[in-house]
Amino acid sequence: MRTSKTGRSVADSAVAPIAVEAGDREAAPSRRSFLTRAAATSAFAVPTFAVITSRKALGAGHHKLTGLAAELINEVKSDEDQHVPILQNLLDDPDNPLPVPIRHPPHFNLARLTMPNLQAFLETASAFENTGSGLYHGALLNVTQTQEYFPTAAGLAAVESRHASWLNSLLGESLVPDFAPVEAPIAQSIVLSRVAEFVTDHRSTFPSFDTTVSTDANNFFILDFVLFLEYIESKFYDINVPRFT
Repeated sequence: MRTSKTGRSVADSAVAPIAVEAGDREAAPSRRSFLTRAAATSAFAVPTFAVITSRKALGAGHHKLTGLAAELINEVKSDEDQHVPILQNLLDDPDNPLPVPIRHPPHFNLARLTMPNLQAFLETASAFENTGSGLYHGALLNVTQTQEYFPTAAGLAAVESRHASWLNSLLGESLVPDFAPVEAPIAQSIVLSRVAEFVTDHRSTFPSFDTTVSTDANNFFILDFVLFLEYIESKFYDINVPRFT
């Protein structure tokens, strides 16, 4: 995808943005560029119909979320914060074969995680949640269907999907990207390509799991991958929700 000299995707202009003051448009990373970072291999195509978010939901001047929208984005933040210890507890197991059983949080790129305005925040939040939903969907295919891990993994996937649909609707987009009746899983390589800009760690420290087997050992590699993603999501919301509510 071509980009302008400012680093914004050329395709960004196809999406009608929520109205913001001129000074708020500086270097705003777009959801479209985030979701299509992997170009043709991406599972999502962002609809280009006009944004229909109401001024009442976004607050006067579109600088902050107010009312129910503010309450719900704080609920999203709380959910993502709680996902981290849930996953850490599952990884705290004597059968965990990982060299580092519970990985430490990555080194965050705070400049990239801090959104310049409300529009950028909502678009990036939606991108995170759609990516998380697709990643969980794919990972569930390789989680052993036992009571120890599968119910929690399925429950986390459902919450990510609910977050994604609400944020999509807030932006005036379809509940599932491109109106898909069946959501497609997202490959872990695409997920990592989308979140790499938000951390400064070397690629060799990034997680991975086997997509060809469902074993007890592979469960831990899947949990490790999801924890890496949840660390980034949680940090993103911890930084931005207080700024935009």
